[in-house]
Amino acid sequence: MVVSDARDVPVSGVALFEGGGTLDAWGEDANGLASVPDRLKGVKVTAIAVAQSHNLVIKQDGTLDAWGSNTNGEGSVPDRLKGVKVAAIAAGNSYNVVLKQDGTLDAWGSDKDGRGSVPDRLKGVKVTAIAAENSHNVVIKQDGTLDAWGSNNYGEGFVPQRLKEVKVTAVAPAGYCNLVIKQDGTLDLWGYGDRVGEDGLKVPERLKGVKVTAIAIVGSHCLVIKQDGTLDAWGENTDGEGAVPDRLKGVKVTAIAAGGYQNLVIKQDGTLDAWGKNTDGEGAVPDRLKGVKVTAIAAEFEHNLVVLQAPPQPSQSVELVDKKAEGQEASQDTDFARKLDVVVTDHGRPVTDLPITFTITGSTGSRFHAGGTVDESRTDDQGVASASVVTAGGTKGKFTVSVTSHSRPDLNLAVHLAVT
Repeated sequence: MVVSDARDVPVSGVALFEGGGTLDAWGEDANGLASVPDRLKGVKVTAIAVAQSHNLVIKQDGTLDAWGSNTNGEGSVPDRLKGVKVAAIAAGNSYNVVLKQDGTLDAWGSDKDGRGSVPDRLKGVKVTAIAAENSHNVVIKQDGTLDAWGSNNYGEGFVPQRLKEVKVTAVAPAGYCNLVIKQDGTLDLWGYGDRVGEDGLKVPERLKGVKVTAIAIVGSHCLVIKQDGTLDAWGENTDGEGAVPDRLKGVKVTAIAAGGYQNLVIKQDGTLDAWGKNTDGEGAVPDRLKGVKVTAIAAEFEHNLVVLQAPPQPSQSVELVDKKAEGQEASQDTDFARKLDVVVTDHGRPVTDLPITFTITGSTGSRFHAGGTVDESRTDDQGVASASVVTAGGTKGKFTVSVTSHSRPDLNLAVHLAVT
């Protein structure tokens, strides 16, 4: 089960976020679902979606990639969408639905019950959120109202009368039912269990009228984040999936994902927790990810996909203007051919009027033309600090020129040179 929202409303199953991060996966590895393909290792992505037999992602450049089973083309990107930038994704059973950057829909894969195509009434219509499940889809249109299509065994593939004009902020589908957050923050659920006598999922009495901020659902259980940031769960509880474990009661979380019989959450500190069925490790956090911060999670029947938080970038960086100046050599008592000028930037913008100190360390006797082993400079309007030419000393060997700023102790660069 997956959901994707172009407005970044907190929903279940898929994550859409700024900046991007790299992928990790674990659980049952049929069709390579619990592995990251070589071509995507180290590649930053901004959205992830999982289905029972394939995975779908949006890369940082806005284009798609997919892997896993490809019986109906679901595990690959169709030619018409290669290189096309998309805003949101959803993966169903053997098919996918995407929201293009212009707000319109596209779909491919198995088209049983029309699940893998866009119905005529929605062609060209702008939507803001998409969701897909086993065999049906639900979307939020630009006016905040719902539409649905696909299989309709228990009413899951259409919008019930009571919700036709109701505005919603998030939607999560399961096999035969759908869970939504209405604009007032409260829950509604329809499909199997919505009719008298059906033993399906329903909104429990304790949550009726309670405001929630995120939802996740599969065929057997539901998981929500309440307005105070804490969890609630209900439904089948064979492996504990339909309840909140004691260690997480009262703990604030920021994201949730529900698999077949397992749940995955991001706690407020950015780290993972998981519980439920654990046949292939899907209901636990692997050792390599314990304590690791993540930005996005997605879960399916027996595997999980996450996006690791990118390491923080330094607020400022210093680099050689001439990269070939690093590692250069010069004969005794001759000048080094390449200057050690540096450029200082702050997230790509030049840092001006910053004091820079170049310091020679080592026992080669090397020195600056300006005199001695220390040369003071200051960045210009391009962020460049010029260094005096370095003259090789009379002793052969390696030495270092360190680049620092007393105004920014965290800013430093070491340039390695040698006298031959």
